[in-house]
Amino acid sequence: MRMVSPRTSALHYGWIVLGAGTFGSFMTLPGQTAGVSVFFDPITADLGISRTSASIAYAMGTLAGILPAPVIGRWIDRRGPRLTATIIAGGLALACTLMAAVQTAMMLLIGFALLRGAAIGGLSLVSQQVVNLWFVRRRGIAAAAASLGLAAGSMTFPKLIDSLISLYGWRGAYLALAGLVAVPVAAALFRDRPEKYGLSTDAGLPPTTQDLREEPSFTRKQALRTGVFWLLCAAGFLTNAIGTALLLNHFSIMRTAGIAHSDALLLLSLLAGVQAVATLGTGFLVDRYEPRHLVPLAMFMLALATALPAFSSGVAISVLYALSLGGAYGSQQAINAAGYAQYFGRDHLGAIRGASFVFGIAGAAFGPLPFAASVDWAGSYAAVLIGCCMLCIICGAGAFAVKRPFSSAESMMNCKMGATP
Repeated sequence: MRMVSPRTSALHYGWIVLGAGTFGSFMTLPGQTAGVSVFFDPITADLGISRTSASIAYAMGTLAGILPAPVIGRWIDRRGPRLTATIIAGGLALACTLMAAVQTAMMLLIGFALLRGAAIGGLSLVSQQVVNLWFVRRRGIAAAAASLGLAAGSMTFPKLIDSLISLYGWRGAYLALAGLVAVPVAAALFRDRPEKYGLSTDAGLPPTTQDLREEPSFTRKQALRTGVFWLLCAAGFLTNAIGTALLLNHFSIMRTAGIAHSDALLLLSLLAGVQAVATLGTGFLVDRYEPRHLVPLAMFMLALATALPAFSSGVAISVLYALSLGGAYGSQQAINAAGYAQYFGRDHLGAIRGASFVFGIAGAAFGPLPFAASVDWAGSYAAVLIGCCMLCIICGAGAFAVKRPFSSAESMMNCKMGATP
């Protein structure tokens, strides 16, 4: 793939970065739950392990895989997104290759660790980061647009993987994915912030509002002291925990609701389509309202998604469930993609996002465990779904108590403005 220079590109390079970041998000699907869920039943059947054992391997592998995320975040700050993403993409291809060789539960745990770490703690992080570096005042809609890669992947990969498994078995499917994710888009197109190339942010477009407030600059230590950081982390934790559990057990939950396998696949596509619309819509709102004010919206939809399968079943309820979960995922995705940069700036964003990824993906690790235990021990998902619904309501209500943080520079500016007659 031919290298493109930011200085000589006929098109403002911000648009190219946006497209590259979108493709990077798209290529994380082999390590996303929507992709892994299609493998889950064939793997457990072939290896002869229970759903609980596989869920534990998935949880432990996810936890092990995200441990390097803070280091990766700092590496992005120091070395830039291009080198980091290139190494990570190679790691993801290797992880897919190793998954094809899994023979035992322990090997499955190691495979999940490499797969989840490379896709979520690595490629997803750097793909969001590169877009945040190139967009400031239009960051909400830009980050949301880039996140559409994840929604597009959620629509494309489950059917693709299902077809590959039918043709080549689950091991052959993983080998095919390894070749697919090795495409060197990051090396060719990812670049550090535009100021290094004498270019402007926001793809050269004028500000969308008259708000020309100075961009904040928080260190990771400062960000960890703010309520907003923990609100965003809590919302991300719940969305990842509950969403991962629901997606990982999607076909099991749909069978309980009386939905056939082929229709359950269609519901995944519907979910992804709604996710795309919600991502763009919330991204548009993030440029106009503070991200913390949008958290209750995402949490309400997630609460509805957990309540529906707990109390009812059938086609209509399952469709409404897919709409609610897709809306929750899309909204939180846009909030998460742009919120940290909106509040804390770009200077130390890699380190801040690396820390936040640990909490967010920890949710993805722990979320499936109570679901698996519930169905193995109690025979249904009802109790855990009701508990998740209550947690979402609490988090959404807590957003009203959190205030916007100010960096020291912003605080001084506000004081001067307040003292001006």
